Amino acid sequence: MPPATTIDETKQLVVEGGDAKVFFKALLRHMGLGGIQIQNFGGTNELPAFLKALRDTSGFREKVLSVGIVRDAEANSDSAFQSARGAARGAGWDVPRQPMMSAGEVPRVTILILPGAGRPGMLEDLLLEAVDSDPVMRCIDEYFRCVAQSTEAPPTPMSKARVHAFLASRQRPHLRVGDAAEAGYWRLDSPAYDHVRDFLQGL
Repeated sequence: MPPATTIDETKQLVVEGGDAKVFFKALLRHMGLGGIQIQNFGGTNELPAFLKALRDTSGFREKVLSVGIVRDAEANSDSAFQSARGAARGAGWDVPRQPMMSAGEVPRVTILILPGAGRPGMLEDLLLEAVDSDPVMRCIDEYFRCVAQSTEAPPTPMSKARVHAFLASRQRPHLRVGDAAEAGYWRLDSPAYDHVRDFLQGL
């Protein structure tokens, strides 16, 4: 579990993994939205312990007004939400009844499950949605049709494989998913992120 860092901002955004941290940093910069500190909680099983550690970090109780929690839905969005909700409750906070809703006062807690709208999946599914109109996606579709016909064990999860295939088509194909956001590859102005922008603005 990555350690919680010092508390620098009144709004804390807790995200799943290093790539998500860099992605959200790029998105916040693109939005011109400041005053939000991003924390990487690691993997999903580490969230409960991380939130308790964050709560106990020096300056948290005196300074933090709101906490936003972002995690992937994986196979089941509702299950992911209930898991995140349980982790927040374990830290002693009031918890929202639904994603994108807030609960409590200090801190106010809001949970976002990606890709959103109750769908299964992860951050990578949202990124692919944002670049769906890129002409190279037709090439990627054809590539994975060929892969499906040529192997008995296609890649899984497919969204991660498709993201890497998309990045392989860019000028700097070595970039990680988060760094690709900094490079502008994920079309940060896409309507696919509208609900994410709403979430961030509401923190």
